[in-house]
Amino acid sequence: MNQDASIAPNLAPDRAGLLSVRRFFLISAFFAAAGRNAYYIGAVWMLAASGNNAGSIALFLALGSTSEFLSSAPAGYLVDRVDRQRLCMVGDCVRIAILLMTSAALVLQEPDAVLYGSVILFAVADRLYLTASSAMVPSIARSESLVAFNSLAYFAMQSGNMLAAIATGWLLSAKPGTACFLFAAGPFAISLLSMFRTALRYRILPVDRCRPAQVPRETSEGEETSRVPSCLVLSYVLIYVMGMLISALISKYVLEDLQGTSLEFGMLEFYWAAGAIISMLILTFRRFSKVDGRVTPIIVLLAGVAMTAFYPTRNLDVASALMALLGAGYNLSRVLIDVEIQRLVSSTKLGRAKGWVHLACMGFSLLVYAGLSVSGDALTSSAVFLAFGSGMIAVIVAGYGFHLVKNRASSHRSMPL
Repeated sequence: MNQDASIAPNLAPDRAGLLSVRRFFLISAFFAAAGRNAYYIGAVWMLAASGNNAGSIALFLALGSTSEFLSSAPAGYLVDRVDRQRLCMVGDCVRIAILLMTSAALVLQEPDAVLYGSVILFAVADRLYLTASSAMVPSIARSESLVAFNSLAYFAMQSGNMLAAIATGWLLSAKPGTACFLFAAGPFAISLLSMFRTALRYRILPVDRCRPAQVPRETSEGEETSRVPSCLVLSYVLIYVMGMLISALISKYVLEDLQGTSLEFGMLEFYWAAGAIISMLILTFRRFSKVDGRVTPIIVLLAGVAMTAFYPTRNLDVASALMALLGAGYNLSRVLIDVEIQRLVSSTKLGRAKGWVHLACMGFSLLVYAGLSVSGDALTSSAVFLAFGSGMIAVIVAGYGFHLVKNRASSHRSMPL
């Protein structure tokens, strides 16, 4: 039986057409990630270099998180009912417009007010694109290739992040701050054209006419599910907030702890992306096609250890190695969790499931950013990394302990008298 037809019968009729769709999808993911990273690196560095405390950067990211928090569920609802390529193209168009307006406004206004306003709109458009593009994956990849194709998608995104880190670091040191936002508009335009080519070749509708060939472990035969296990959600929240903290505080860490420059800041972002790329290449190997979300808590635990190691580190090479490890752990966790959700949830409910999971991430992120905004410079960046990393370790260890106690209690109850 044709596996493509059994998974998504609305695929392009020939194999070459499907390969072309995947190629344009990956190109779009690459350039969209480059534009996104250029925007956030440029904005965070401008706020850090302007002399504001860490609370101002936390406020900037908290505003973006609030926008994502409020838009996650509606975006998921739209993704399950509207053509997904068109939603991606709308997201790209809106982000281009925001970047052009931000560049123009920075000439006339202080960066704080401009960036606070732009991130609110940017985050909404970004969430729409990310939710729609993620929900497209099961329709253009075989079920047995979900790990490999998700890894390729994350490889494309992290390659775009790496390009943006190097280019933006150079632009910030050589040109006015507005240059990085004009630069970011270009990748979004290429992403828009790539997704347009995808839409011309293949129309992806949020319809699940046939169940995937691979039946999830948690469901019985013929049974569908829209519920994501709580352990996956918790792991996703921890690893997501870890990444948000790195984005919020790594610039201050470079300035205060390493006494570095924007080039060194860009270098650390480069190593984060490099670690992610290497880990994604490993997952594309066939022997890892059966890997699932059960290994995610171990990765989160190791990421927590790496976070705590920032506290005593005052060396750029050691910090670069830690960033590479965290980039690898962050993306490995997200890929494995995404694949698990795609295996568990039918295509008609995938957008809403992703939206609610992201809602949980944003809710916890807002609490963390609220604490950073209140504390200001009372805590150094490395101290925050130490505290959160220790919390990650404690949560995972407690989770394993609870699971062990629960299993022992169940085995005692099942023993014959």
